[in-house]
Amino acid sequence: MLYMGIEKLKGSLLSEAQEDAQGIISAAEIQAKKMTEEESAKNANLRKEAEADVERMLGEQRNERLAWARLESKRVMSESKEDAVKEVLESFFDAMKDARKSGEYKKFLAKGVADALSELGSGCTIHIVKGDKAMLGAQKSAKIVEDLDGLGGALVESSSGKMRIDLTLETQFDSRRDDIRKMIYERLFGTEASESKKKPSGKGER
Repeated sequence: MLYMGIEKLKGSLLSEAQEDAQGIISAAEIQAKKMTEEESAKNANLRKEAEADVERMLGEQRNERLAWARLESKRVMSESKEDAVKEVLESFFDAMKDARKSGEYKKFLAKGVADALSELGSGCTIHIVKGDKAMLGAQKSAKIVEDLDGLGGALVESSSGKMRIDLTLETQFDSRRDDIRKMIYERLFGTEASESKKKPSGKGER
């Protein structure tokens, strides 16, 4: 009897232990499943955030590259226009070498010298390039010297040598360089050159 009672108690304890163990295992499985689901959801969110970050970074890089490309395009276009204008300016300057062959040059030289003599008075010295003396004719109140080195025009010097009126073609070109440049720009591109692109005039710049 006692033995049977112990066996029955033992069996009951084992049964309860198995039920407890099964409950623990089931709870652990549920918890593990829950943790796995939470971890999967967390990883999915992290992947989405990472993908969003990558997409944002790619978008920013794309926008930066587009902005850089636009600026670079404007820079190249601006430089190309400036090179074109410079080339025409140089061609224009070179064309002035033949200006002395035109009838307009003779009129320019005669009028310019006459105005300069009227302003500076008698006793002036007129410096011109060799071959232009015939264009001026006789000058009773001034001395003509063919010692000017340049494209043409004249340099009229007062009797004291303290005052000069520069009518050389180089000076006339340089003094009107900006106006000529604007005119060329408008002819080539249909718009005025920007103020930032204006360059100071000077004999050394051709």
